[in-house]
Amino acid sequence: MMKRIQQRLFFLLLVLVALAMAAGCGSTTPAASAGSSSAGVKPDTAAMSAEKRKQAVFATKPYKDLLTVRYLDLQNSEASGDSIVIQSPDGQTMLVDAGIPAVGPQVVGYLTQLGIDKLDIAVNTHPHPDHIGGFESVFRSKQVDQFYLGNLRPVEWSSYTSALAAANAKQVKQTFLEEGMEFQLGKEVHVKVMNPKKGELPGSIKKFELDEVNNPSIVLLLTYKNTRFLFTGDIHREREVELVEKYGDQLRADFMDAPHHGISTSSSQSFLQTVAPKVSVISYNKFNNFKQLLNYQKNSKSTYVTALHGNVLITSDGKELNVITEKDYPAKSGTESSSK
Repeated sequence: MMKRIQQRLFFLLLVLVALAMAAGCGSTTPAASAGSSSAGVKPDTAAMSAEKRKQAVFATKPYKDLLTVRYLDLQNSEASGDSIVIQSPDGQTMLVDAGIPAVGPQVVGYLTQLGIDKLDIAVNTHPHPDHIGGFESVFRSKQVDQFYLGNLRPVEWSSYTSALAAANAKQVKQTFLEEGMEFQLGKEVHVKVMNPKKGELPGSIKKFELDEVNNPSIVLLLTYKNTRFLFTGDIHREREVELVEKYGDQLRADFMDAPHHGISTSSSQSFLQTVAPKVSVISYNKFNNFKQLLNYQKNSKSTYVTALHGNVLITSDGKELNVITEKDYPAKSGTESSSK
């Protein structure tokens, strides 16, 4: 009997989370304030088809002069990995990771849909296939001015070697990142590298075990006027704790990329409470950890999951964030999706 009551309570919690997520939504028009974590006037999209919603996420004219961050919902029968497209208000573009090799053409297709023929910056957070694999397709199809990555000794993984071979064939400039380094994306977007530790790579990776490769992931703190975005790669809890001890409130951000796809290796309570994001995105096409989703909902005013919300767009005018998603979660009756 007690077990049945617990199950019902857990189900009720999931329903409450879903309702909260549906209520704390952004819009497709960057205008007046509509809540503490989003800005905009919510359009009437109840009758919009899934394709129309997708077009809204990948439209460009409505978001001119804004910072845009798009999480790509990469479709595959296996875990497809991360790919994030960031565009500055003055038109500079940065791609953070590119998913597994099989979804590389999808990444290229989305870039083309956005009218992007050239990437000013490409960043590979770490060499696992679900982060670097798609770069082979990207380098073969698009011009890339600068490739940022971690300093690794030779890795025999085919996805890694293929991506680097494609970059070398195009003579893409490559730079190793570590903490303390900084760069610009256009005139107004500043990016600071918070991880890996200075001098940590390549020596810290000896057996290429999961934590050895994930913890030195490149972590970026992006600032545009009064808004801050933290991108975390696949760091684990132990590295999160180290970052909290080292940087403290310097990690605070309006937006946070959920570390390691929101799975249980990561997202420690101290890290979530220190960053204190208004908006979070869990990038994982096979996500099913609803306990973790509840944890994020407690610590972030709005949390989105690519497996549930599809492609996700976050915009910033330098003061507030606005979120638009391809799908609702849970789906509304009679429609496949509506505005977030």
